[in-house]
Amino acid sequence: MTRIKMPTLRPNRLRKWVIILLSVTAFIVLVGAAIGSRYASGQIKQRLTALGCNVGSVNVNILTRTVTISNIDYTRTAESDSSVSVTAYLKNAVVKNIGLYDILVNKELTIKEVMLTDGGVDVRQKKTKTKPSVKKTGSKLKKISIGRIVIQNIKATLGEDSLKQYSGLINLTLTNVQSSDTASISSLRAYSVRNIQATIDKVLIKSGSGFYETRIGTVMVETKENKLRLDSLTLIPKYSKYKFSRVAGKQTDRVNAFVRSIEITGVQFDQINDSIFIASKIVIVSPEVYSFRDKRMTFKEQKNKPLPIAALKEFNFDVEIDSIQIKDSKITYEEFPEEGFESGKIVFEDLQATMANVSNKHYANKPPYATLEATSKIMGKGAIHASFRLPLEEERPYHAKGNISRLPLHHLNPALENLAFIKIESGTLNDLNFDFEYNDKASNGTLTINYEDLKITGLKKEKSPDENDFKTFLINTIVKNDKDKDVPLDKRTGVIEFERDRKRQIFNFWWKSLLSGIKTSVLNSDKASEKSKKERKKK
Repeated sequence: MTRIKMPTLRPNRLRKWVIILLSVTAFIVLVGAAIGSRYASGQIKQRLTALGCNVGSVNVNILTRTVTISNIDYTRTAESDSSVSVTAYLKNAVVKNIGLYDILVNKELTIKEVMLTDGGVDVRQKKTKTKPSVKKTGSKLKKISIGRIVIQNIKATLGEDSLKQYSGLINLTLTNVQSSDTASISSLRAYSVRNIQATIDKVLIKSGSGFYETRIGTVMVETKENKLRLDSLTLIPKYSKYKFSRVAGKQTDRVNAFVRSIEITGVQFDQINDSIFIASKIVIVSPEVYSFRDKRMTFKEQKNKPLPIAALKEFNFDVEIDSIQIKDSKITYEEFPEEGFESGKIVFEDLQATMANVSNKHYANKPPYATLEATSKIMGKGAIHASFRLPLEEERPYHAKGNISRLPLHHLNPALENLAFIKIESGTLNDLNFDFEYNDKASNGTLTINYEDLKITGLKKEKSPDENDFKTFLINTIVKNDKDKDVPLDKRTGVIEFERDRKRQIFNFWWKSLLSGIKTSVLNSDKASEKSKKERKKK
């Protein structure tokens, strides 16, 4: 049998052919990649131009599967079939590690990272009765999956006509963004996000009424940790305190407010799309509120003001919060009287409050009411403690109970002199206890008082500091100087009975209810004494 002799290749020659083969292959790949990248860059730029974008440059690297776009400008004006106009610019956009195989074979777009840096977007929405038409994209993609989306230094503005407006500087990272297999990829509801880390600085909110601006230093969101935080929140009226109600054309409260921080923990972000806000705890740190009302203006309120839980139930979404805590608050209320020449004010300092089981729904396994516990100092002196029970079911009554103690009464003169036209020369409120129930129509309960060495001077309702001698004589004739523990309890007990003005806020209702009890307690009417005896018999 004849043997065939195979040619032998020397090692050097074999190495040479391998190098040549690899070089040719690499050259073909590089040339093909260069041609493909150039073609793809042109196609992307052409598509962006067709969409209305002006683009500085587009660079595609097929080998690294990266797209880089710079200096993008986009403008869309509101058309007859659209109520939204958009103006946007972006300095840099980078898309990394695009899955070419998934696009060509599986019709799925997979991207490792998208980075959008340095730019802005302005969206203006006109108020229209008809919903804007939504154009279908006709995309053949079955799914979109992006490992990470990073947005850096993007100034965003969202406006409704020329009135309501939101703006802020956004830094945002979205992790594992995926579209659903069962929903259209053109809808935002089709996407899920594993984690959102966001910081929005210099937030500005202009109210639709044009009376206020809200500024927030920083908003921070961390969905993985279920946290939301707001720092340096300020509510700013656009008009001075006397001009405010004149512009409004009616009697109304003008409010200035500053809050150092608001931290919300245990937020279930996945429920927000379903119009449900669930959180474990909200902590509000060092809020300062200043409210002014000019009672010389006409009171024109037409709508009834709901009680707290009823107001919560008017929200368009469900609310479930385990607790709300207010730390180190200060509230100042100033009022210019209907008849008078100067305003009077009262200040609540060092206010601490905790509200539990805040909800606009009632569950069988939870208490049927929310609770509120609050402590404060009146005019920086007397101590006040109040407990409130707020029913989650409409047929149950609200309940308030509390105590005011150790208050030198002359500290109330900044309010009494200009609002009630009386001046307290001396006197100490040792103790005041109140306990009453109320509903949307009226309050009913009792109040006991303990004070001593009370001396009151009546003032004239004129632009003069002169005293009203007859008024002073009448007050001190009716009101006893002492009603301390030496006076029988039934002689120091008053009846809380007040019919609510439903067009005024809950604070007015609480104060007028207490005032009704103070009047009957100080004057010691027969009605008050009789009710006090009945209450003691029940106990």
